[in-house]
Amino acid sequence: MAENNWRELWSGRCADQTILGSGDIQRIFMELKRSNGFDVVKDGISYESFLGQYSELKKRLSLHLPDGEGIRSVYEVGCGSGANLFLFEQDGTACGGMDYSPGLLQCAKQVLRTTDIRCEEACNLSTRTKYDAVISVSVFGYFTDIDYAEAVLEKMCRKAEHSVGILELADVEKEAAYTAYRKQIIPDYEQRYRGLPRLFYSRDFFEAFALRNNMEIQICPMHMKDYWNSQFYFDCYLYKR
Repeated sequence: MAENNWRELWSGRCADQTILGSGDIQRIFMELKRSNGFDVVKDGISYESFLGQYSELKKRLSLHLPDGEGIRSVYEVGCGSGANLFLFEQDGTACGGMDYSPGLLQCAKQVLRTTDIRCEEACNLSTRTKYDAVISVSVFGYFTDIDYAEAVLEKMCRKAEHSVGILELADVEKEAAYTAYRKQIIPDYEQRYRGLPRLFYSRDFFEAFALRNNMEIQICPMHMKDYWNSQFYFDCYLYKR
């Protein structure tokens, strides 16, 4: 198995406490995203782009519900500092989440109202408490292998009452193009990302999972304007029948 140092990297991340206590919703959200590894500095991903992704996520999680009804609760696997849940709570959605980074979870606890926050490995997700929807955003790429990903996905589906959303999945069919592009734009790419592998996925993996578990599935392009990774990623939504 390839060396994987992602846990060490994420365990050392945190957000600026001054910004988190500022009361400025936009500044807080962008700082939460920055601490989660997104480039939100000048000329990076805009606040509007993140809101666009969030709006699309809410819409797709609510598909197949009666007209006018949306999801009332969301749980996030790999919530980090809580950026995505922060937006859901602003809309009055009940939330919960888990992550293996103590530092990032401390930030999440500072800005979120929920007390359902656990420091835990994704594979240890508890399915006891149910949520309308269970999501994981930009996390599956850090898993060690497909078997681990499938184990997490199974628990996510057991925890969800209605829908599951897995966002920002690296497309195995575009792996060569992805690597070539990153080498082009990132100096010392090989050295900088040694021990930090990216797990790529096929659409077939999720389609076969949906078939085995009698679930509806939607696979769509990643919805994020101005993010260069979008061209190499896809999103997947699963729905209980």
